[in-house]
Amino acid sequence: MTKQLNLLNIAHGFDLNNIFSKRWILQTLFIVFAVLISIITITWILEKSLVKQAMELEADAFISHYQQDKNFPLPRTRNLIGYLTTPDSTADTPAEISNLEAGLYPKVMISGREKPVPVYIRDFDNNRLYLIFEGANIDRLVGVFGLIPMSILLILIYTSSWIAYKLTWRAASPVLKIARNLRKSGPDSFALKVSTKNLSGETKELAEALDEYAKRIDVFVERERQFTADVSHELRTPMTIIDGAAQFLETESNISDKGADRVKMIRRACSDVNDLTSAFFLMAREQKPELGNPDTNVTEIIENEVIKLSSLIDTKNVDLSINIQDELIVNTHRKALEIIIGNILGNAIKYTEKGAIEITVSGNQIMVSDTGIGIPNELLPKLFERHVRGRGLHQAGEGIGLAIVKRLCDQFDWHISIKNKEIQGILVTLTKNQDSLKASSEDKQGLTK
Repeated sequence: MTKQLNLLNIAHGFDLNNIFSKRWILQTLFIVFAVLISIITITWILEKSLVKQAMELEADAFISHYQQDKNFPLPRTRNLIGYLTTPDSTADTPAEISNLEAGLYPKVMISGREKPVPVYIRDFDNNRLYLIFEGANIDRLVGVFGLIPMSILLILIYTSSWIAYKLTWRAASPVLKIARNLRKSGPDSFALKVSTKNLSGETKELAEALDEYAKRIDVFVERERQFTADVSHELRTPMTIIDGAAQFLETESNISDKGADRVKMIRRACSDVNDLTSAFFLMAREQKPELGNPDTNVTEIIENEVIKLSSLIDTKNVDLSINIQDELIVNTHRKALEIIIGNILGNAIKYTEKGAIEITVSGNQIMVSDTGIGIPNELLPKLFERHVRGRGLHQAGEGIGLAIVKRLCDQFDWHISIKNKEIQGILVTLTKNQDSLKASSEDKQGLTK
């Protein structure tokens, strides 16, 4: 059963849908971010590096030809316009750039143009050369060498990613079916129901192995249930006979006081074994059994358990009181709650030689307080572990054990806590999950036993 639960937990954590969705979103965001960075980088390179280099080369070429031929024409192309001023003459240089120092100016607003344009100025032989690179053409170059290639690259990346995603999904979809079936399965139905017809390789091997494993678990669960039912039946029958014989001995008039005490011990032991059998039977089933009576009255169960333990109470110098502050009606398994409360009350009575035991019902809590011996602080964190006895180390038995009580509480939506009181004794608190709670505080009553 433990292996089955572990396998189901793995299936819960193995949600490939979420994994693929997150990876696809992250991949898309990364691609978009990378493309934007690339476009910005290319734009910067074109505007800063390539434009500067092109204008410097153009200036070098013009100056070289001009030094050989003073009539060599200035650059006049779609992308580049040149102006030249000499000591003898001044060209119709735009006023916005005529007073600038030599160098590269990435963005200069010139009248007659809609956008700022790069301007390069160089001095040579007492002459000054002005080169203006048309901004519209820069945008065109950025589009040709930046946006269009990046758009094509983006389409290619998205297409290849989509194809890879589809191929990966096709391989992973059978695993997803297996995971869904595992998540929905229970002890009564653990079949994976995954066809291996279209599977191959590792996926097919995994499906077949899990299916065989599921069949082995089904056999194991069925064998465990049969064993639990057999043990429950075989134990109840002799316990009933022993308890009946003990009841008969109690009616004998000539039985000694010591014999009567032994008979009571026998009957208590029979009751403990019956409770232990019921507890084991409940815990052996992973799924919760049907509640039978969903409106379980906690006060009624407490009173019945006190009556069952009355013979043990009579042997102690203990005052037991029941304080019902709120009527508590819960949706729980009645027998499980009887075992839990019976064990807690039994331990409180067993380990309290004198003083008081108080049972309080308030809100969605049941509190049992006693004045018996406390529990060593170092044992409190381990109190619900098997074979750990918190108090009464020199007494025989510990009821059905706090470890079993804890398992029943976990199985039927109760929370149990145990702590030492400040003066003497311990306080045990049972808290019911709000989802299965039906409480009423209209009728408040105090019962003293």
